[in-house]
Amino acid sequence: ALPISTEFAKIFIAFLLLCVERRSVLSALAEFLRSSTQEAKEAAKLLVPAALYVVQNNLLLVGAENLEGPVQAVTGQAKILTTAMFSVSLLGHQLAPRQWVSLLVLTAGVSLVQLSQMDNKEGEGDAGSKNMAVGLVAVLASTCTSGLAGVYFEKVLKGSDISVWIRNIHLAAIGFAMAVAGAMSSEYELIQENGFFAGYTWVVCSLICTQSAGGLLVAAVIKYTDNILKGFASAAGILGTCAVSMAYFNFVPRPLFFVGAIGVIYSIFLYGDMLKDCGACKNCPTWLGGAGPRSSTRPRRSTKEQLTDDERVSPQKDAIGKSALTALNLEDDI
Repeated sequence: ALPISTEFAKIFIAFLLLCVERRSVLSALAEFLRSSTQEAKEAAKLLVPAALYVVQNNLLLVGAENLEGPVQAVTGQAKILTTAMFSVSLLGHQLAPRQWVSLLVLTAGVSLVQLSQMDNKEGEGDAGSKNMAVGLVAVLASTCTSGLAGVYFEKVLKGSDISVWIRNIHLAAIGFAMAVAGAMSSEYELIQENGFFAGYTWVVCSLICTQSAGGLLVAAVIKYTDNILKGFASAAGILGTCAVSMAYFNFVPRPLFFVGAIGVIYSIFLYGDMLKDCGACKNCPTWLGGAGPRSSTRPRRSTKEQLTDDERVSPQKDAIGKSALTALNLEDDI
């Protein structure tokens, strides 16, 4: 039932944002109806990512039942790797050596985080029985569906001029229909016996709001930047997840967890090329995030400066120098 509520909330929030964009409820409704009827083929393209996102949401719920919050948060960042693979293969994106290194560091960091949880002691972590293997498989499978859905959605978004909020309404509506069908087929008896909103607490409602708003913001990021950078931005939430889990769920991070998490954070800055102006990193190789070693030679002067020096040193070449400067100025004007 949770995916149903999440998709419905996405529809509601996306329509409100469309109203803000169009500055009128009637105008927003008219634009939505026009896009849905006259450009039905464009809406149908969202069937694939909608189905993948529904599968992803259910896999994440399985992962949450079997993994600690910080472990799931770090492991889930493997979606950056799958997203990069799909971006290169489906969209033809080219990655710099620095970005490939960041993906390798990310993979190593996620692996270390998983190793840090192999010997949990009794009493550590939140209550409840957990199956780490099931949780790990579920989260890794969700990274694959997330990567493919994100890249496909990016291609659809950037392939037309339809409002990103209308795209989100279409996507959420398709996901809502699929979630309802899934719930009716697998949880019909439970819903009939206990009601649709059984078990809903303020925590569940907060989760629905967070996932809905976050999903719409992600779509806007995909529209105006790229899908891989979106993945790296979401990785910044690892620190907050770890802090909350330590405070409320008795999560005890181990040294390997810190090493892996630091590696993941480093990969964020490395991919975004945000280390070249950072202290000691300036002189590191470019593939490690630096600006490269500084050259000890004098900077090469412009052609105009060289001609000016030639004129000063060799007065007899004054006429030639002036002719060259004149030609250079004409080229600049052209």
